[in-house]
Formats: sequence, structure tokens, C-alpha cells
Amino acid sequence: MSEQQYDIIFRGDIVLGQQLTDVKLRLQQLFKADAAKIDSLFSGRPVPLKRGLDLSSAQKYRDALINAGAQVELVASVNAAVAAPVINKPVINAAPTAIPSATNKTPEQQAPQTQTIDNWSLAPVGTYLLPVTDKPAVVQSDIDTSAISLRPEGGNLLDVSEQAPAITAPVIVPDFRLAEVGADLVSAEEKVALPLVEIDVGDWDIAELGADMIDADEKEISPSPVIHILDVSLAPAGADLGQIKPRVKPLTPDISGLRLVD
Repeated sequence: MSEQQYDIIFRGDIVLGQQLTDVKLRLQQLFKADAAKIDSLFSGRPVPLKRGLDLSSAQKYRDALINAGAQVELVASVNAAVAAPVINKPVINAAPTAIPSATNKTPEQQAPQTQTIDNWSLAPVGTYLLPVTDKPAVVQSDIDTSAISLRPEGGNLLDVSEQAPAITAPVIVPDFRLAEVGADLVSAEEKVALPLVEIDVGDWDIAELGADMIDADEKEISPSPVIHILDVSLAPAGADLGQIKPRVKPLTPDISGLRLVD
């Protein structure tokens, strides 16, 4: 019995915590490929980066790609007829330049759990996936539509007997009318007679212009304020008032370069 072989499949996922731009740059350096070739790997489809590897070599490739930030998986290799629908051909054929050593695990611990898909195939788009024998039987129902009719377009769907009577709210409209411009809006019987106040103006007179309208006995007497005048006098101009004088540092000019000329 031949040894089981494995394919390295990449689905465009990156390791948690890695940046996409950094992962793409590492893959370019790892596979010695250009940016367009690496971008084609991130299409979302499963891409086999390497096919037909033994378990030890497949684990080395997987560890190198995971260290670069690409989340890959090992899948048991199948025959070419079944593997073809997954992808037509590998996108990357070059091998990584640096491959770490394999981990110290037994082949039973390192072998991934896979499922044989020898009898699987891709159905065309829109195909019903259940066979005819598994489809549920459709029971035809006879519906009596003899009592159903169509109303004219835009008509009321309810008969007159089915319609609720419209409630008309009573509206009280007073007998209002417009009065003429300038008319008195209060009638004579609605007016209230106001009593007239009798004022005796017999002793009234007109005062002279500028006269005091309040008599002397009617004026309020305001107390005169007491002003205390201190014993102060004006100092002569330029006198020293006792202010704090600023300290002026005397200047000592350098006259060593001066001389008297005869």
C-alpha cells in the first residue's frame, strides 16, 4: 500500500493578528512571485499551493506558510478526476525558500482528520439537489371560486350594507356678519353708563413760567450732610510727597579712551 499523500490548500484566510499587506509581502518573498500572482491567491476560492506531498514535507510547507501569516490546511490527496473540480491547476508551483523542521509528533497525531469525497461532484447552477423520488408530493387542492367576483377598478370593495354609516358632526355657525368700517361694535343697550367725576376747578390758576409748583410748607426738609474737612493743604509743585523712590544704579562710564586735545 502506497503512502498517503497530502495537498496544501489555501482559501485566502490569514492568521489572526496579522495584517493583510504584511502577509502578501511575506508570500512574495517566500515564493519569489510578483504582487499580481500573490493577489490571485486571495480570491476566496480553495487554491492548492502544493500537491502530492508526504506527511513530513506537507507539515514543513504548512508551518512555513503559517509563519508567514497564511492560514493553510492539509487535505488528503485524491485522484485527478475528483480533484479537478476544486481548481483547474495550482496557482503557485514554486517551493518556499526556507522551511522549518517538522514538529516532534507521531504520524498518527500529525495526520489530519479528512473525509473521503470520491463520489462527490459539483452540480450545475440552479440544479435541484434532491432526486425526483425524494421530492415532496404536491397535492392539488380544489378551491370553490363560484362566490368570488371582481369589483370594478377604483370601486369600494364593501357593499352599501357593509359600510359603516358616516357620522356627521354638528357644527354651530353663529349669525355673524361684517360691520361697516368705523361702525360701533357695541350696541346702545350693551353700553355701560359711567358716572362722571365732578372736579371743582374754581380756585385753579396758571402759574408763571418757571415758578415753583410746590409751596415752601409742602417741601420735604432734607438734613444737610456733615462734611469733615481734614487739615490738608496743597504741596508745592515738585515737592517730595514721601513716595517710595526707585533704586537707580549709578553709571560709571569708561573714559579710558578719552583724552583732552590742546
